[in-house]
Amino acid sequence: MAYMPLDKSKFYLDDSKMTKIYDLSAPWGVDTPLWPFPGARQDLVFPRGQYLGRFHKRTMTYTGTLHAGTHMDAPNHVLHEEEVDREANGYNLSEIHLERCIGTGVIVDMRYLRDEFEEKWNAAGGDPAKMGDIWHEIKPAELEAACAKDGLEIRENDWVVINTGFHHYWRQNNDKYYNYYPGEGPDLANYLCFEKHIKGISGTWGATDAPLWHDPLSEQMPWLDKAYRKATGKDPTVEFPDYEPCHRIYMQHGVCTVENAGGDIDEVTGKRMIIAAFPFRCEMADGGFVRLVAWEPGSF
Repeated sequence: MAYMPLDKSKFYLDDSKMTKIYDLSAPWGVDTPLWPFPGARQDLVFPRGQYLGRFHKRTMTYTGTLHAGTHMDAPNHVLHEEEVDREANGYNLSEIHLERCIGTGVIVDMRYLRDEFEEKWNAAGGDPAKMGDIWHEIKPAELEAACAKDGLEIRENDWVVINTGFHHYWRQNNDKYYNYYPGEGPDLANYLCFEKHIKGISGTWGATDAPLWHDPLSEQMPWLDKAYRKATGKDPTVEFPDYEPCHRIYMQHGVCTVENAGGDIDEVTGKRMIIAAFPFRCEMADGGFVRLVAWEPGSF
């Protein structure tokens, strides 16, 4: 096979003349943090795979969960088939309607929640006994106030992306990222589904549900169960008596859910954009990687 020397004089593509695409995806690789289930878990493994030295050709292989980095969940991740109208909303990843994976939307500025968290965390010195209720569940009124601050309105068939600022902990402090992110509960999911009629939701959080909505917490995240009891004196089973209700509310009604937003999100926060996140067409998958992106309306 002949060597192909680089001739830059033949380059013709100029990105500066193209529409700017903002990448709202988190970078990931072998050190990508994963949801902290108790017990042994499969790491993400990227062996070299196949390398054909004769042609200088590489083929990479991957072993690990499809729920890594910025990814979309499918209904079969949390719902029985009988709980889903498969024809209307799909069930596995390949059946998610592509029309729902792209559209208008808003990137909502709630980064003050990270500032509030840091203030409480630093005051407590990271000691749960001194934290008080440091966990935050976003309520509809808060979301609307954040939208109003930047003159945004959530419209029917919009995507909603919430920037809590917690993406700055991604691969920097995974304990804070997964155990303390401000997130959703059923109040917000029901509001966005049945009052605002959105078609897509994402945020700078470890899961579509807030950390404490993983009942029974003593089994799912026992370290968090202990920290919450120590910090608040409350029983999480009483305060958060369901397992991932937001996942099930959204996906039963065909709303796309994308976890672990980040990347360039700060550059477009507080704006109305076109938002897209297309999953790959895998019939076996209960979720999978997406490139969550945004661009200015009318720029194409």
